[in-house]
Amino acid sequence: MSKFPVGLMFVMTTQLLVASLTAPVPVSSKGETVVSSRLGNLAIEARIRTHELPNGTAASPVKPTDSACTMSRVPCSIVDGLDIAIAGEPIFVPRSAFADLADLSSAKLAIEHGKYVLVLVGGDASESYVVRIAFDRRHVTYRSLTSGEFPEHPLQETIYHLNRLGLSVLIRVNPWPGS
Repeated sequence: MSKFPVGLMFVMTTQLLVASLTAPVPVSSKGETVVSSRLGNLAIEARIRTHELPNGTAASPVKPTDSACTMSRVPCSIVDGLDIAIAGEPIFVPRSAFADLADLSSAKLAIEHGKYVLVLVGGDASESYVVRIAFDRRHVTYRSLTSGEFPEHPLQETIYHLNRLGLSVLIRVNPWPGS
């Protein structure tokens, strides 16, 4: 038996581990941004709601108290809500999956390691970050936060479990890349 078909199958499988369903969509600083895709007959949609928060001017920035502003945008843009639906059915999205996000620049849907993933990019330069929110047909299952400068090293990982008693959350925080 030839080894060529096995090698070819491995290459094709590897390419399916990370596939973008959509091109990155710019996230509006206020209002609602919709990211949607179709995988076969399955429609996937994420709605991100934001509002602007005054933070001075570009020449004279002022960090608002108790905000997630990265100071990369004037005015700052705060994420108020995130809704995800698969085939028109909403899934459970815990507030902790989006409550600390601000100044998003783009969003896209992808499939990574067989899971649906919403990839959010925010901030700028040293304040840049990437959040990956993985989900299945019922609920959000995982969230990672990485620095835009070190995207291969998660700074924070959250695992969500939905069981008959409700939602349980496991959070692991890495204080510094490589630790």
